[in-house]
Amino acid sequence: MALFGTYFGSLWLGAMHFPHGYDWRRDVISNLLSPRDNPGWYWVASAGVALSGLCMLPLAAWLEVALGDGGSKLARWVRRPAFLVGMVCLIASALVVPQHVYMVIGMRHAHEALARVSAAGLGIGMLCACRGATGETGRLAALRIIWRVVTVPPVAGAAGSGLVLGLSHLHWMPQAATAYLRATVLWHLSFWEWVGSVTVFLFFLAAVGLLGREETAATDSRDAAPQSRP
Repeated sequence: MALFGTYFGSLWLGAMHFPHGYDWRRDVISNLLSPRDNPGWYWVASAGVALSGLCMLPLAAWLEVALGDGGSKLARWVRRPAFLVGMVCLIASALVVPQHVYMVIGMRHAHEALARVSAAGLGIGMLCACRGATGETGRLAALRIIWRVVTVPPVAGAAGSGLVLGLSHLHWMPQAATAYLRATVLWHLSFWEWVGSVTVFLFFLAAVGLLGREETAATDSRDAAPQSRP
């Protein structure tokens, strides 16, 4: 719940006080963190996003312990640095304000670059985590199914949308198809940002809901066991 409150709560406050009205289907999340676009409340959204990244770091560490060494070794090796890079870049993207007028780490649009690296890292980490939830029965099997349902469609949709956008810029798509897609929310980056945000939250919520109950049950059983007397 801390992750939900810090991320979505801070963005909701920023959107409520957005000067010209915030439309999540058209306006990117970065607008809420921008002192130019949201001068009065950008700091609330920025602090909330940074805190949410900090909240995810211990969650990812706990998840590594809960998953153990199951699944593909390659996926396990990729998952750990991918999550770390994604979360660190999320924190950094919240601290580096959008539309910055100065060069940051050699780039004028450092916020946008950090946000994209964060999204890629979290997406790759979640896909690799699906390979780590091994087992045919029990909570891990249920978690694997939930993770795949929650993670794979948004990641595939975002990747497909980016591919279509690139093809349209290269004029390799019919103009009628491009015009049709432009009229839908699928064309806008803001839509995929919010879809990705909800996906990350549901990913960790499912892990805590299933694996956390198993850990609690194991602790309770140990506490209830009779203590041996010397």
